[in-house]
Amino acid sequence: MSPLSALCFSALGVALLALVAGGKRWRMPLAGTLSSIVISLGVIAIVGYIFGLPGTYGWGQMTRVAPHTAAGFVVLGTGLFLTAWHSSGQATERTPRWLPIALALATVTATLVLYFALDSKQNTQIARIVRAGAESARSQITLRMEARMKSLVRMASRWESDGRTAQASWEADATSYIHDFPDMQAIEWIDTAHAIRWIAPFAGNEAKVGLNLVNEERRAAAIAQAEREHQPAITRTVPLFHGGLGYVVYVPLTVAGQPDGVLGTVFRAEALFARYLPAGIAPGQAIRISEGGLTVYERDAGVSPSQPEWIAHERVEMHGTTWDLRTWPTPALLAELNDPLPEIVLAAGLLGGVLLAAVCYLAQRASRLARLAARARDAMQRALEEVKTLKGLLPICACCKRVRDDTGYWSQVDTYLHRHTDAKLSHGYCPECAAKAFTEFGLEVPERVRAELAERNFE
Repeated sequence: MSPLSALCFSALGVALLALVAGGKRWRMPLAGTLSSIVISLGVIAIVGYIFGLPGTYGWGQMTRVAPHTAAGFVVLGTGLFLTAWHSSGQATERTPRWLPIALALATVTATLVLYFALDSKQNTQIARIVRAGAESARSQITLRMEARMKSLVRMASRWESDGRTAQASWEADATSYIHDFPDMQAIEWIDTAHAIRWIAPFAGNEAKVGLNLVNEERRAAAIAQAEREHQPAITRTVPLFHGGLGYVVYVPLTVAGQPDGVLGTVFRAEALFARYLPAGIAPGQAIRISEGGLTVYERDAGVSPSQPEWIAHERVEMHGTTWDLRTWPTPALLAELNDPLPEIVLAAGLLGGVLLAAVCYLAQRASRLARLAARARDAMQRALEEVKTLKGLLPICACCKRVRDDTGYWSQVDTYLHRHTDAKLSHGYCPECAAKAFTEFGLEVPERVRAELAERNFE
């Protein structure tokens, strides 16, 4: 199973458990949020299949999510999301309060998956370009070296057909080769005793004539290989007599079927690879060639990139020696290939998720405030209607002071006010009535009541 499928199934399982759990306020928010994340993963996987973004439906070399599986996740996630929405709904609210969080997490999840998919596609494109450059460099080195060795084999064939070419003719022939192929530094004839007899160009190489190569381990091993296999052989990296590092190609010579030494051609490593790998080969890429852990050539080789997939490795095996070829993109090539789209998608998605959640939250808040305002208006309207009832003309009895309501029923004033207002009435005696009550019962009117009667006017 794909890890992405396993993650979606786990999220759906937790959402189902949350839906059936009892009495917890976090159940519906958790179920809704997890199901929204599953929906976003399913939708982004389908989008990846449509636009060719493998990173949206697969992780590395692991199993990928099938298109119908992604569609199933969208269906299951939508069902659970709607169930959580319906189960958490309130009579006074149209949307659940956890909706902004679910929308934000779903958007952020989709954004991150899409960002990593776009970034992975860009890295894959860079790695593919680097790989093509490494293969081109390997092919170039192989073809150019094979061409040089074929020319040396033809020279050796003339040696045999001439029954050992005369020294003057040989030197003219060798000088012509060096002129036509500047990557060749010198050409030597080494006899069967491994001593250098002839050399071109002679100027500057006089001291090498008569030099025995028996004690030169790598040169002697390559000469022995060429004589044993009757094929050209290349030494491993050797120090050259005039300084620097290089290689020597040995081609066996025969006369009348008998060994007659070898033809040696000296190549300076730096000049050889610089000529074989011009700027048009693997353009915009750094190149490093090493042999046995020793670096023999570098082109634009700065710091190697931190991404291992941006470094291409090739092995160039040539007649007894093996070169390790590595290429990687230079900063200039990376700047050219760098596409800002992944960063734009990431920034826009994260910002969009926050804005979407904020808009949803503000819309819910505005809806709640509108409902509260509507209820307040209704309550105020009812209160105003009750107040308007008291502001009209009230029929009242001139004798008993009862008030007649709209139904024709006569009520005490205090009863009428209690029914039509929120006022709470308490009962007592005014000073005049209090004096009458004391007099009727034959009691002396208290001094306090007399004082109030003297101080107040009554209508």
